[in-house]
Amino acid sequence: MSGSTLYDDDILLWSEQQAAAIRKLGATARNLPNELDIENVAEEIESVGRSELATVESYVELIFLHLIKLLAEPEAATSRHWRGEISAFHFRARRRYSPSMRQRIDLDEIWRSAREQLMITYDGVQRQRVAELSAKCPFSIDDVLAERIDDLALLERLRSQHDQQ
Repeated sequence: MSGSTLYDDDILLWSEQQAAAIRKLGATARNLPNELDIENVAEEIESVGRSELATVESYVELIFLHLIKLLAEPEAATSRHWRGEISAFHFRARRRYSPSMRQRIDLDEIWRSAREQLMITYDGVQRQRVAELSAKCPFSIDDVLAERIDDLALLERLRSQHDQQ
């Protein structure tokens, strides 16, 4: 038996290829049973990949939320807990990440979402710190999904950006 397969290496790409193959089969094959719902079967297979993409995006958003919290509340008693969660979210995101997701993950959109959530949550000084952050994500996908996340370096980059505003 061979090592890894496209299914193992890139579930998003695999799901799209499989859905396309099923649709092609449905359009060209003559002896398929009438009860075989080709389009919905293809859609369900595609949804497997989309679900994995959404999961990775969710973990990235949680990383951003926690980094922004660390910036907004530098003296919070929960800062060590937030750093631990960043590490856990990073681990989970990397386990689910597939190479074809790179072009589809919109870090700016995810960043804006995290920033807006915290703008609603905070008031006073914390809200001002969040408001001063750029709407453009200061990180690359490589920063966020590196083999090992350096939350302190990412936080320092946020602080530098904040101080330059």
